[in-house]
Amino acid sequence: MSVSGTPIANFTISARAKQEIANVRAEYDRQFPNDPAEIPGVSWGYRQGTDPEKGFVTVGFYPRSQKREVVHGIQTVSGIDLIFFTTPEFSRKFDGRVLDFSDERGFFLRSLRVSASGPLRNFRRHVPVSIDIHP
Repeated sequence: MSVSGTPIANFTISARAKQEIANVRAEYDRQFPNDPAEIPGVSWGYRQGTDPEKGFVTVGFYPRSQKREVVHGIQTVSGIDLIFFTTPEFSRKFDGRVLDFSDERGFFLRSLRVSASGPLRNFRRHVPVSIDIHP
């Protein structure tokens, strides 16, 4: 499935990544006050001449002047309107992952953490299981 030719966003965004997206927006706006950041863009990037499979997640912004050109592709992910700009081939790298941020790694994708005492385990513990075997 796709939104205007780009894949459906298939990831979530951590609180730390949301904060860093806001920080990047503020820095962008300081540098370009006449055409401020309007819509964040999330994509899969790699350096030319390297293996795209070993690339990295990128976060940038479309300026206000480009909003009309990209508005058709806006999706809401974890409460943030954004453009998920990638190919179907690379969108699978985001499947069920969390966009996160650390000072050491920058933006990165991580697996969704499920606590051992979280709701999934509790659900499994309280659901009776029965198996009928018929010859």
